[in-house]
Amino acid sequence: SQIPPLPDLVSIIPRIMISPARSLLKIAPCRVPCTLGRSVLCGAWAPGFVSGKPWQLRVIANGFRHTASQASEKTLERQPAEDVLDFKDPTVAFEAINTRQLFRSWLVFKLCSIGWVVRHCDALYATSRKVLGPTLTHGVLRYVLFNHFCAGETAKGIVPRMKHLKYFGIGGILDYAAEAKDEDLPKAEQPLDEESTVGAPLSARKYEYSGEKICDANADIFMDAVRAVKDTTPEGFAAIKLSGLCDPMLLERMSTCLVELTRLYGRLSKDADAPTDGRTPYYCIDLGFHLDWETFSTGTRRLFKVEDEATLRSRFDKVDTDKDGIITFLDWSESMRLSDVNDLIGNCLQQGPLYRAALDDHELGLYLSACRRVQTIMDLAKELGVRVMIDAEWIDIQPAIDHLVIFLQREYNKGEQPVVFQTYQAYLKGMHESVVRDLERSKREGWRFGAKVVRGAYMVSEREKAKARRVESPICETYEDTEANYHAVIETILRHNVGHRASTSPIPGKMTEGEILIASHNQGSVELATGLMKELGKEKSRVYFGQLLGMADHLTFTLARHGYKAYKYVPYGPIDEVVPYLIRRTQENSAILGSPGVQLERRMVGQELFRRLRPF
Repeated sequence: SQIPPLPDLVSIIPRIMISPARSLLKIAPCRVPCTLGRSVLCGAWAPGFVSGKPWQLRVIANGFRHTASQASEKTLERQPAEDVLDFKDPTVAFEAINTRQLFRSWLVFKLCSIGWVVRHCDALYATSRKVLGPTLTHGVLRYVLFNHFCAGETAKGIVPRMKHLKYFGIGGILDYAAEAKDEDLPKAEQPLDEESTVGAPLSARKYEYSGEKICDANADIFMDAVRAVKDTTPEGFAAIKLSGLCDPMLLERMSTCLVELTRLYGRLSKDADAPTDGRTPYYCIDLGFHLDWETFSTGTRRLFKVEDEATLRSRFDKVDTDKDGIITFLDWSESMRLSDVNDLIGNCLQQGPLYRAALDDHELGLYLSACRRVQTIMDLAKELGVRVMIDAEWIDIQPAIDHLVIFLQREYNKGEQPVVFQTYQAYLKGMHESVVRDLERSKREGWRFGAKVVRGAYMVSEREKAKARRVESPICETYEDTEANYHAVIETILRHNVGHRASTSPIPGKMTEGEILIASHNQGSVELATGLMKELGKEKSRVYFGQLLGMADHLTFTLARHGYKAYKYVPYGPIDEVVPYLIRRTQENSAILGSPGVQLERRMVGQELFRRLRPF
């Protein structure tokens, strides 16, 4: 027998299975002869596997099953694969990686399961740099840690990895993991212990403010990331953090002001002797009531100097945006501007929390500069057709981020596809109610809803801060509470969009289909979402699933195989700058590394590695 000529070769296919032989021949990808003869695989003989026995070649590619019998070697029968999500099939989960990469995955999972290694990996890294030098240290880490969790160092360098993912139907969420540098590199917050997350694929990286020039440099980095999405994964996303575009202390000041404006809405409706509750977590503040003219007038006169009835009436009419005679919180939040607060507090009868929270002229100038930076990024994203996810951050600055994201969504989410995606952290109490308000806001204002839903990344630090301040913790008390909140948010968004086609642009007062990315490594959450999609008849084109590169492949590749929109969160950047970030992320996500889902994936990696290496 001879190897067939080149024209007889089948094009690249992801998987080959020969039965009834016990062994499974897997080539990913490979070139296989159409006429097997003696089973020539990639120019290597494989006698004895099928010799003298009835056999069948089964090729599974792009969601279809092809068969060829020995009697009819050149006939391929095309059948649709069963649409059953089996997340425990290692041949699907790891079909995109070769045996060497599979061994690296096993090694990474093994190392990350050792608690003291995770806790002290930053110290081990520093020691290695001193003893072995940065070149050798990074050379080793490149093939162990960096290549597992990152796609490359530059936008050009990540192209092969992104093309490989695209071949299997998987998109990318690009995050340039290096930070702009001045003389001192911005540093990230270190977690307090191993349980600093509750299982969400979300980085808790923080930027340290070093001046407006660093913010401008970070804006350029984010714009490069947007361009990289266009060049490497056009249907993907870019991820940015607003704390890199301005002073985080400014965001904290803005958040304090916005929280006090929210509490003012409640104080206007209360009696003069009613206590003011400043201990309730922000997202748990009761906002379900409304203000009529009499209540608004009485409350305003109690707290502010009023010139005359006409001025007060004019203020009421300005806030009552839909002119129905009542002010809801959506009316209130839509009409209030940070730049208007100074005029408002000038008439305060007492210097209370809002008076102390107002921004001065210099801070307002920095705020406007931050707005210009983020608008420049979004203008580019809109021009290139790239979607941008705004990462959620810690609670002290999150109200300001919410405020800015709503402002951006009003401007950039009016077409057939949302450009700006808000991130909702389900481990925060009251987050479900916040999602409901934003869904209603998008309907009444006429823009398309876009959301990424995560569990959260700052659990321990938020609880510690609340304890130190002697206020109620903003974090759900138990994992089960977080899980219920997470699932409620997903279900609410999916049900809200039912039956509203994406082809029409948003119209004020009408619901239009939005988009949601479910960021989860939890198999149960993914199954709940896919089950709801089937129940509601939701199209797969507007619901996305995201996992970190190098983790939860059994979820990502199985979803992609069955036609769901699956994405990998892909960090990239120079190795000497990204490795410290990867170390921080390993520590931040230490709870994920010990979760049942990761333990299952580690077992699947071991099973697949054993299957590939055994002789028969």
